[in-house]
Amino acid sequence: MNKINDEDYLASYFITNSVPFKFRGISFTFDLSHGLFSSADVDAGTRFLLKVFSQLLDKDTAAGKPLPRHVLDAGCGCGIIGICAAAALGDGVSVRCQDRDELARLVTLRNAAKNRIPPASLAAFTEPLLAVSGEPSSPSWDLIFSNIPAKAGAPVLEDFVRRSAGLLNPGGRVMIVVVNTLADFFREQIAGGIELVLEERGPGHSVFVYSAANLPATEAIGAGPLFLKRYPFYIRAAAVCEIEEISVKLETVYGAPGFDRPGGAVSAAVKLLRRLSLSACSPILIHEGGQGFFPRFLIEFFRESGLPIPPLVFSGRNILALEAAKYNTGVENIVPAADLNLGREVLREASCGGQYGAVIVFPELLPQSALPKIGGKGRQKQDQLTALWDALPPLLSAGGLFLAAFGSSQAERFDRKKPSGFTRLGSLKRDGFRALAYQR
Repeated sequence: MNKINDEDYLASYFITNSVPFKFRGISFTFDLSHGLFSSADVDAGTRFLLKVFSQLLDKDTAAGKPLPRHVLDAGCGCGIIGICAAAALGDGVSVRCQDRDELARLVTLRNAAKNRIPPASLAAFTEPLLAVSGEPSSPSWDLIFSNIPAKAGAPVLEDFVRRSAGLLNPGGRVMIVVVNTLADFFREQIAGGIELVLEERGPGHSVFVYSAANLPATEAIGAGPLFLKRYPFYIRAAAVCEIEEISVKLETVYGAPGFDRPGGAVSAAVKLLRRLSLSACSPILIHEGGQGFFPRFLIEFFRESGLPIPPLVFSGRNILALEAAKYNTGVENIVPAADLNLGREVLREASCGGQYGAVIVFPELLPQSALPKIGGKGRQKQDQLTALWDALPPLLSAGGLFLAAFGSSQAERFDRKKPSGFTRLGSLKRDGFRALAYQR
């Protein structure tokens, strides 16, 4: 097993580019990842938002207005906006960066350390938009930033405008950047008690700055139990399908056909599972199980077989998908994890410090062309398939089942890399995907 620390592993397997950037005379270097938004360079929307922020900061300073002290970067990505704000606002500022992707949280923290932003000035969390975990009461902000995710859906975006304005301290502001095709939509939302402070239109993006005006304070969304039941505007559609003669109905959060169906990887995995005569094994870890198609099938599979349903743990990068899986299955134990290696400690904690009787994974791998090379140009690329094998020994108990499902070409390469200590139990292809099962 290869033993490397998390920072080395993050750099080796996820950081695909590093770019210089200047803001208000301060030089930054930002690591980017092909797995996150804007992997080639700092995107145009972020640049435009920071330009407008810098202009407002100059105006406020000239007018003698106090600088924002409590700042939220909602949907932070690699952390560029929050980090630039922390550097510009100086000592005493507290910036909370949040993103629904656990990889974004890790890259944000890496970039903060790389640019000498102390932990006291910036923290990062895996949370949906405006959701704040671990807060006993509603927080209030002097400034909320967002390079707003356009694909979040109209109900989520409408709620963002209302809720963000209601979460401001007196005199606070929200600054968002949106693609110009959505400018009219947001202009309509910023009405009815919300004061439009400024609108700036650029070649491809618009920046809106607004404040609460006469809007009453609103409750912060708590990222915790029953999240989707309390905030159903995140639910986009209902999906009903048959998976190996078992009817499965899910509420989905994507609203896109490619994501709101089980898919070939799930189909291959469930067909192989039926062939294996799976016995009750406890507990079971399901990594990147999406919104719950496979977990729902697995629960019904155990019921159909007359077996007790073992404790289940769901992990993955996307906290919103994990919340959907929890909502659709009733399983409470969800763990944000960029991959099995980076999540190994919290995943062990989720199983009460022990190992899992079964680990079932649907890996989300970066394209091979995007992976960094070992030792620079012309050298061999890092191999996420080998890293997946390396992650198993601390998590999977002796005699435990390991099942993985992904694209057929990836699966064939993965199977060839099988280390000693694992016995292949079966293989099944379906719709361009392949599921493989092993016993440790």
